[in-house]
Amino acid sequence: MDAPQGVWRRSLEKEESIQASLNLAHLDSWPSWNTSAQRVLSESTGSLDVGQRFDLHRIERQRLIEEMWKVTAIRKGGEPNFLEMEFDWLGQQREGKAIGTSLKSLKMSVTVLCEPEGGIEIAAWWAVSGWSRFFRGRVNAQARAFATQWLADLSGPGTEPIGDSQPLTFVEMESEDSKTVGDDDV
Repeated sequence: MDAPQGVWRRSLEKEESIQASLNLAHLDSWPSWNTSAQRVLSESTGSLDVGQRFDLHRIERQRLIEEMWKVTAIRKGGEPNFLEMEFDWLGQQREGKAIGTSLKSLKMSVTVLCEPEGGIEIAAWWAVSGWSRFFRGRVNAQARAFATQWLADLSGPGTEPIGDSQPLTFVEMESEDSKTVGDDDV
């Protein structure tokens, strides 16, 4: 593999690194730490697996934005203790229509070293569509923004313990309109 176009690092304490690796590997925790993921859609929940595809959903300007990703590799080690996950960006949609097509491909490798003086490293490789060479600077900035946002989120809220998701429940509330008029009220 060629050298990445960008590498970003952040140092963390050992306990923070361990928590970040747990949150990264567990898809259900993503909406709690990743600011691009108000919701996550995937065929399976729990721990991420190689080949698993997932969509990060968020609302911007009252429109649904979907970022589509696929896990391409997972490596773990004990000596030293680390987790490395590789993700391929499959595109972005706004209300079902492709956007950001100037970015032809994006691969990100997220490595969390869970040792004293460890931390997070994100390496990114990307390609720009030929027709968008005039906008190369803007497209490169978009690719860097994905990586730096993941780094900031994973090293910030991603270092906090995140509990299991709670099932969605509906609470029935009685409103004034739903009350029936009885014979006594007439």
